[in-house]
Amino acid sequence: MVVLAASIVSKSGKALVSRQYVDMSRIRIEGLLAAFPKLVGMGKQHTYIETENVRYVYQPIESLFLLLVTTKKSNILEDLRTLTMISKLVHEYSMSLDEEGIGRANFELNFAFDEVISLGYKESVTVA
Repeated sequence: MVVLAASIVSKSGKALVSRQYVDMSRIRIEGLLAAFPKLVGMGKQHTYIETENVRYVYQPIESLFLLLVTTKKSNILEDLRTLTMISKLVHEYSMSLDEEGIGRANFELNFAFDEVISLGYKESVTVA
């Protein structure tokens, strides 16, 4: 599994927290994150979207999306486990699950993301 980026984005595509794990230009990651809300349909039952180049694995969190951008060759089950782990950390570190709460916990969330993912690969950790 190769995670290109772990992010929390608003419904409009604004990146609130984003951590890249591979060498990627800022313009490319911003483009990927901005394109994501347009791909998500209302009432979808799936938690992933595949495009020509990447796979978006996501989880809605109130008015935001927790998002992993992965390669298409990555293991979707491993990606979902990683997303679940990061979701637990977001709930643990953020006082409120809105733009302001995520902004206040920005650094803690980035460090927590790094504990779960290293160089694009999931680490063997658990939430205590």
